[in-house]
Amino acid sequence: MKRRLWLIPLTILAVFLDCFVFPAISKSGVRPLCVMSLALAATAETKVQDGILLSVFCGLLTDLFCNPYLGLSAAAYLIAVCIEYGFVKNRGAKRLRVLFGALAASTAAEAVILLFSLIIGARFNALGLLTVTLPSIVLETLLVLPLCLWLHTEEKGGPAFR
Repeated sequence: MKRRLWLIPLTILAVFLDCFVFPAISKSGVRPLCVMSLALAATAETKVQDGILLSVFCGLLTDLFCNPYLGLSAAAYLIAVCIEYGFVKNRGAKRLRVLFGALAASTAAEAVILLFSLIIGARFNALGLLTVTLPSIVLETLLVLPLCLWLHTEEKGGPAFR
């Protein structure tokens, strides 16, 4: 428990970035979901329980601060963590598996959010999908690797991606 206390300030920073910083600086709508990227990195590098806890708790915090639907982000992040765990379980965290898992997980989370918005009556916007959602997925995927490197050095020390 003591070893993972350093995750607390990092999760607070991720929620702050997701809710307050990126919406203010991104005029086009392209922004990574830092909380989800952190949860994916925690799943790949520490334990799946850390990723699940981060995805649910921080997803609820994100929804509380900046989304009108409580639980939507938490559900999307939890699905993403499950997909990432499927890619890295029992095989160690190799760079390529982590990247492909993060890409699949980010795509699934964004698809859940898109599907929910379509269910509640939003119109499908193909241009928005290409210009906002796909770049956001790429940013979320690319953010996972540096977070994995940092988490690995904090958790175990030494070189990452054994």
